[in-house]
Amino acid sequence: MNRQKILRFLLHLLFWVFIVVFFTFIYGVRDGNYFEIFQILLGTLPLDIMYTYFLIYALIPVFLLKKRYIWFVVLFITTFTLMVILEWTINYFFLYPSIYSDYEKWKDSIHYFSGAALMLYVSLGFVILLASAIKLVRFWMQSQQARADLEIQHRKSELAMLRSQVNPHFLFNTLNNIDALIWKDPQRASETLVKLSDMMRYFIYEATTEKVPLEKEIDYLNCFIELQRIRHKDPDSIRLSITGASDGIQIAPMLLIPFVENAFKHGVTGKHNPSISVELTVNPKEIRFDVLNYLSTRTDTVKDPGRGIGLANVRRRLSLVYPDKHRLSTVQAEDQYKVTLVISHV
Repeated sequence: MNRQKILRFLLHLLFWVFIVVFFTFIYGVRDGNYFEIFQILLGTLPLDIMYTYFLIYALIPVFLLKKRYIWFVVLFITTFTLMVILEWTINYFFLYPSIYSDYEKWKDSIHYFSGAALMLYVSLGFVILLASAIKLVRFWMQSQQARADLEIQHRKSELAMLRSQVNPHFLFNTLNNIDALIWKDPQRASETLVKLSDMMRYFIYEATTEKVPLEKEIDYLNCFIELQRIRHKDPDSIRLSITGASDGIQIAPMLLIPFVENAFKHGVTGKHNPSISVELTVNPKEIRFDVLNYLSTRTDTVKDPGRGIGLANVRRRLSLVYPDKHRLSTVQAEDQYKVTLVISHV
C-alpha cells in the first residue's frame, strides 16, 4: 500500500471517528448517557458506512454526475427509506433491548415517527450529506484541474503543431516541389500552392478552438497527403480512403494528422502498393482511423514510430478530451506498423 492509499484510508477513518464522536456528544449531552449512545452508534455504523459509500461511489457517479437526475432522485429516496427502516428495526429489536435495562418500560412509546426515530433520520441524513458534499467538492476540484490541464495541453499542442507542421524542412521541400512544377505543370503548381495556403490558414487560424468540424480535418488530411505525393516517385502507393458521412460531427483539431505525419516520417514508400494507407471510417456512433506504413528492415534505420513528434502529445490530448470515449492501439509486425484510433462521438 503506497503513501497515497494510506493517507486516503486515514482520512476516511478520521471522518468516521468524527461522526461517532460528534453524535455521541450531540445525543448524549441531553441525558448524560454518552456510553449508551456510543454503543448504539457503533452498532449501526457498518450500515452507515455501507450506504454512504454506495451513495458516493455508485449513485452519484453513475446517475447524478451523468445528469440522470430522475433516476438518481428515485433511487436515492428508495434506498434511503429502506436504510432508515433497516436501522430503526435493528435498534428497536436488537440494540435498545441489549443496551438499556429499562427498555421494556418505554419501548411502546417509540415508533417509526417518534423523536428517537427522527434523531436517526437526521443523523443518517447528516452523514450522507456531509460525505456527498466532500465527494462533489472533490469531483469539482478534479474537473477544474482537468480543465486547467486541458487548457495547458491545448497551448502546448498549438506550439507542438507549429513546430511539427510549420518547420523549414516541410516548407522548403514543398516550395521546391512547387518551384519545379511551375516549369513542368503551371496549373498543378498553382493548385498545390493553394493547398499549402489552405493548410497554413487552417492550423494557424481555424484549429485554435476546442472542436472543429470533421470535414475541416478531412480537408487538411487531403491537402497534406497531396503535398506528400508530389515528393514521391510513385504517388499511387499512397492511399487515402474516407467512407461515411461526416456532416455535423465535431472533433478536436489536429488530432489525426500526427499519425499520418509519423507514417511518412518513418515509412518506406515503393516497397509495397500501397506503401502508406490512411483509412477514415465514420458511422453514426464512432470514428475509426487506421494508418498503416512499412518500415525499413535495416537495423540502423528502424525506429519506433510511436516516438514520433507529437504522438505523445496526441495520447495526452485524447485522455483529456475523450476520456473513456477512445481506443488507441499500435501494432508492429515485422516491417509493418499500424495505428488504429477509434473515437466515440455519441
